[in-house]
Amino acid sequence: MHIYLVRHTEAVPVGRTITRDADRTLSVQGEADAVLMGQALARVDPNLDIVVTSPLARAVQTGEIIGGQISQHPILHVSEHLAPGFNHRSLMQELVSLSGGGSIIAVGHQPDLTNFISYFIAGSSYAAIAMETGAIASIALRPEGGRSEAYLRWILTPDIVKSLQNKR
Repeated sequence: MHIYLVRHTEAVPVGRTITRDADRTLSVQGEADAVLMGQALARVDPNLDIVVTSPLARAVQTGEIIGGQISQHPILHVSEHLAPGFNHRSLMQELVSLSGGGSIIAVGHQPDLTNFISYFIAGSSYAAIAMETGAIASIALRPEGGRSEAYLRWILTPDIVKSLQNKR
């Protein structure tokens, strides 16, 4: 099973008509980066079609845009298990259940995503992992005996994808 953890792309700041952090939507750059990262995911794993997001507006919007890049009929699911401060075990159980053992995308926030990666790969939240807006972390989850082992495969940022495209 592969889990692709995505930090939402760039959002507009609180101000003017947006008064709550939860209502922040993507900036123009955030929308472009979501398209870019969705296209990259579609190339990396052509079997992706499930996107689970935090209920916050910027995560939902990132997930919808990425979903549109990976599949003609993406399965979109908003989950309280990805809201800021989520429980690692609850999210992991939900992702395993929704994926059916296949690949899945989860869109959330910092510092929760890096803490979740640490939980996955080290069993704690002590591993220091940098995850900028729009970054994708690829986690491989393999059942071993009665438990699961997880491996951080790679982290990809919008700047890296742009750099690779410019090298063509």
